[in-house]
Amino acid sequence: MTGINIEFKFDIFDSMYNGIVAIDSQGIIILFNKAAAEMMGVNQEETIGRKVEEVIPTTGLLEVMRTGKKENNQKMLFGNRVVISNRSPIFKDGGIVGAVGIFQDISDFEALSHELGTVKEINHNLDAVIESVADGIVVANSSGIILRANGAYQRMTGIVEREFVGKHVRELLKQGYMNKSVTEMVVERRSRVNVVDIRNGKELLMTGTPLFNEAGEVVRVVTVIRDVTELTELKKKLKQAEVAKDRYLNELEHFRSQNSFKKIITKNLDMQKKIEMAFHVARVDSNVLILGESGVGKELIAQLIHRASHRSDKPFIKINCGAIPANLLESEMFGYEPGSFTGALREGKKGLFELADGGTLLLDEVGELPLEHQVKVLRAIQDKEILRVGGKKAISLDVRIIAATNRDLEEMVHNKTFREDLYYRLNVVPIVIPPLRKRKEDIIPMTIEFLAKFNTSYGYQKWIHPEVMESFLKYDWPGNVRELENTIERMVVTSKDDCITSDAITEIAALPCNSNKSELASLKSYLENEESRLLEEAYRTMGSTRKAAAMLKMSQSSLVKKMKKYGIEING
Repeated sequence: MTGINIEFKFDIFDSMYNGIVAIDSQGIIILFNKAAAEMMGVNQEETIGRKVEEVIPTTGLLEVMRTGKKENNQKMLFGNRVVISNRSPIFKDGGIVGAVGIFQDISDFEALSHELGTVKEINHNLDAVIESVADGIVVANSSGIILRANGAYQRMTGIVEREFVGKHVRELLKQGYMNKSVTEMVVERRSRVNVVDIRNGKELLMTGTPLFNEAGEVVRVVTVIRDVTELTELKKKLKQAEVAKDRYLNELEHFRSQNSFKKIITKNLDMQKKIEMAFHVARVDSNVLILGESGVGKELIAQLIHRASHRSDKPFIKINCGAIPANLLESEMFGYEPGSFTGALREGKKGLFELADGGTLLLDEVGELPLEHQVKVLRAIQDKEILRVGGKKAISLDVRIIAATNRDLEEMVHNKTFREDLYYRLNVVPIVIPPLRKRKEDIIPMTIEFLAKFNTSYGYQKWIHPEVMESFLKYDWPGNVRELENTIERMVVTSKDDCITSDAITEIAALPCNSNKSELASLKSYLENEESRLLEEAYRTMGSTRKAAAMLKMSQSSLVKKMKKYGIEING
């Protein structure tokens, strides 16, 4: 019976969850249950009768037996297991006969505790993020109860947390705390909702987003509130600024075109005929092609045509076809839609064709227009509509086209560098501006005008010696009016005396400054004048460029090129 009782007791020890180890007074293990063996990773049967320090090197049972004092809640490590040990001495007849240790595996509790700490840290960081953002944030459950709101929301609305947290949105609606319930809209639609509301005198954009559980049910609604009052005001001001900018641009172009009359100075009969022609064609909308060397004043003639037309109160827009990089030319001319390419403005941009709607568009240096862009310009002129970069809808335009160039477009057409159809589309009314060397009677009045202009600009009272004027008349001015104007300005600002003498000419190497140079310049001028006279006489006599070229024993293309060089008008 006693044996059965002892065996039954050992079965009880083996069935316990906690590990139990007992030793006698010699430190020999007399009890080692299954839980202890599993914790320490040893064979239970091999432990009985062995010294405890051989099985558990870190045991404290021997120390407890020596001191006779209990040791509770001592943390120990057995491999990857964390255990709590309670150790007590065994007394009998007033003496210590052994010791017993009870071990509890707390590894799961340790992991859970660490996980709980991590969750607390995440929640703390999340709270800090929610409170740090400038936008208001409100969280509600699927029933419509407000769970929390950050400080930004309270500042925007002027409502303190205790007034609405824990309340139903319908109750808040009745009490006038809000005008619209985004939460209920989100729960009903099960999707994001955007609503604009006015609260506390502010325009608020509220975006409600549903959060779903694994079953697909809405469990939370997060509403983000942004104060767009300032943004709306800025958009309004931006729109006003855009309107003002367009108005000022139109006024500026109008002012520039008005001033063009004052800038065209001439006593030359041929040049006066060109101006009369410009006034005449200004009354219609035909395309005009202005030809002439660089610096002769082609843009001024274009401005004159615009100012004298019924479009004078509309924009005058200039496109320098040679100054805009080829990769930007299309977007500058025709504009682009929002998001068409990297770096594009979010709202898109109008092109120069579109800005000229109702007015006049000058295609300056049209001979520099890349071949790949010529067909698009042709289509815009021909169809009177454009397509923005990235756009799908054509935009109709009412634009008067004037083109200008110092290039020989006929020769470019012959060499396949300029489209023939575009050339004929532009060349409806050609106006050839003669070079300054062909209208030298304009040099003195122009010089006087430019001198007065720069004296006024720089606060001088300088005047030009007649010798300088004589040199001006002998010079051929390859840069034409632009070169003359720049020369006058350079002399005004560099001359140390009020009288600008021939000494100032030495600063400009191209100008004749002594008799020898004057004779050379005069000879060149004389030869060119004679060549021009012969070409014009041959053309008038023979009646066509082909016959005139045959008489002069030169090619027709060379004849035409030289006639254009000297500003000789070709009829038909």
